[in-house]
Amino acid sequence: MPYDLLLKGGRVLDPSQGMDQVADLALSDGRVSLIAPAIPQAAAARWLDVSGCLVVPGLVDLHTHVYWGASPISIEADRYMAATGTTTWVDAGSAGAANFPGFRRYVIEPSRARVIPFLNVSEPGLTSLEVVHGVIEHLDADTAYAAVEANRDLIRGIKVLSCGMRVGPSGLTPLRVALEVGEATGLPVMCHIGAPPPGLGDILPLMRPGDIITHAYKGRKGCLVVAGERVRREAWEARERGVLFDVGHGAGSFSWRVAREALEQGFPPDSISTDLHSGSIASGAFSLPSVMSKFLHLGLDLAEVVRLATSAPAKMLGLEVEIGTLRPGACADVSVLSLEEGPFLMADTEGEMERVPRRLVPRFTLRAGELVGERGGDSL
Repeated sequence: MPYDLLLKGGRVLDPSQGMDQVADLALSDGRVSLIAPAIPQAAAARWLDVSGCLVVPGLVDLHTHVYWGASPISIEADRYMAATGTTTWVDAGSAGAANFPGFRRYVIEPSRARVIPFLNVSEPGLTSLEVVHGVIEHLDADTAYAAVEANRDLIRGIKVLSCGMRVGPSGLTPLRVALEVGEATGLPVMCHIGAPPPGLGDILPLMRPGDIITHAYKGRKGCLVVAGERVRREAWEARERGVLFDVGHGAGSFSWRVAREALEQGFPPDSISTDLHSGSIASGAFSLPSVMSKFLHLGLDLAEVVRLATSAPAKMLGLEVEIGTLRPGACADVSVLSLEEGPFLMADTEGEMERVPRRLVPRFTLRAGELVGERGGDSL
């Protein structure tokens, strides 16, 4: 038989190809083989009826923490892959140069999920939040550079925390070191923002094209929307230069008010991510489809929401040919989702609740063409 697996009758929604149609999807040898209106069941060794469901590229979560067992906030990517529909987990700095070899050997390499790391500019990474970036002795550009060069096949960016709670008197020094490493390695820097100092007025002018601000729609102090309810001038200028803005929902970094005001002013995210970790998974982030549902509620259309969780982050990683797409020849990472009618109550991280009329729910998740789990419905 020409195909290993056939997904029949789903609504194939792939923004990377501008595709939105009811079709069948055929997979072979861990790759996408064919999308067509009607592929005979007899052409595949196995088939799955996904009628009534959305068939989208495997979700790419640009901000997670999955160095389980070494970082106290990390979760297990494999354990939550089926429940979240996420096939690619970008770990945002759980490991630094001092402990990256363990992350590679004991988590990344044996993981069934695809784990793509951003190296923390602080040598111990997030093994202890108390010593992350406030200790200058942990910031060594040469050591970080060496770690990247030794792991060029894996590391796709540099992560830095730049807020008063984490850097203390170090101010902008951690960010400047991260940018130095990013410049030397040719990698983007992902910067965690929060309550100042340093503030966005200091951080944003330093960011380069392709660098990423995460937690873009956080409330409290340090958010994009300031007094007067306007998106900061520095944010517009940064976006004009090519700086990218990621959601990074987390346990304390998403405000309905900030997100709504930013979107109304024409400042949408460049990617939707969860900042999924042990503290956020049960406190509002839940899963990438949950956060995607919030942006459906805020007015983004379905195709755009899917793009921001598939092809957009894949492009930010330089992996758009392999992931975030259902083009023939790409890796057969596939998320099958239901779009359920509500209303459903959803909270931001400020304690505000809103009634969401629709939500996305994972049904089946396939990693490299293999079913890794289901959420209801018939199994193979």
